[in-house]
Amino acid sequence: MMGTLDLEYAEEGKLPPQTEDRTFLFHVKTAFLITKSDVKTTILPATTFAFTAALSGALSTEPISDPHTVLFRLLKSIVWTWMNLWIFNLSNQRLPNSVVEDSINKPWRAIPSGRLTSEEARRILLVSIPAVFLTTLYLGGSKESLFLMVLTWIYNDLGAAEENFMIRHINNALGFTTFGAGAAQVACGSLNLTTYYWLAVIAAAITCTIQFQDMEDQEGDRMRFRRTLPIVIGDFQTRRINALTIIAFSFIAPAFWQLSLAGYLLPIFLGFTIAIRTLIKKDLAADRQTFKLWCLWLMLLYVLPFAKNQANVDAWLWMW
Repeated sequence: MMGTLDLEYAEEGKLPPQTEDRTFLFHVKTAFLITKSDVKTTILPATTFAFTAALSGALSTEPISDPHTVLFRLLKSIVWTWMNLWIFNLSNQRLPNSVVEDSINKPWRAIPSGRLTSEEARRILLVSIPAVFLTTLYLGGSKESLFLMVLTWIYNDLGAAEENFMIRHINNALGFTTFGAGAAQVACGSLNLTTYYWLAVIAAAITCTIQFQDMEDQEGDRMRFRRTLPIVIGDFQTRRINALTIIAFSFIAPAFWQLSLAGYLLPIFLGFTIAIRTLIKKDLAADRQTFKLWCLWLMLLYVLPFAKNQANVDAWLWMW
């Protein structure tokens, strides 16, 4: 099915703007624009988790001490994460409703800006799915990659993101944690049982706070009749829930690792900062900045296993 912009240009008998002269750099930029929004939400948190798993000794069955091996495996984790994110973004952004939403919320993306058509995205996706899965057989994390593809299908093609905000939240939480598990699997080779208990805590935190992502997208979500939490219960009530849940998990996450008082300081400080911002700064630009801070908070949670070692906590405090 063609997107709104595709139909408009097809009726006029011409290609969308910027598609007549496609150089190699043009395609590189197009690929970047497709995944740009999720660098901070997915690639950075997932690879941070992978790095922590490789170095902390708390998540891997075989901790790695050689820095060259760690660096090489971290690079593999970044490649793994980007490839699987590429699948999700292509699947999501090619849909007609997504084109309409992005034309409002993110008009610079590849399809609404005319760099790519929905039909082209569909064809690229057909090639990318087997290519990515076959690559994960070499890199590792093939089971996690396959699960992400199933979640992508449920989220996009079955409309899990549209009708019920709780299904949307759970699907997002499973996606985030699977990205983290897959990236860590690539970095470490094997994960211990504690990792999966910890990922369950992270999944609960994301389920209860992912609506920070929806605060800046309310206009576009209303256009496509998406029932996100701020649309269902209202902006004011959602902000109160945001503040309470992020403070709660700023205590719960370090408690899981039984950290000392120093290990609680950064999560709690950042959690309270985000809570105060979401309550008093309510314009679109502020919501975008608050969401970036939420991404930083999530990355900080991913790093907490590293703080199990008191020497690492002391190093954190010294840097801050």
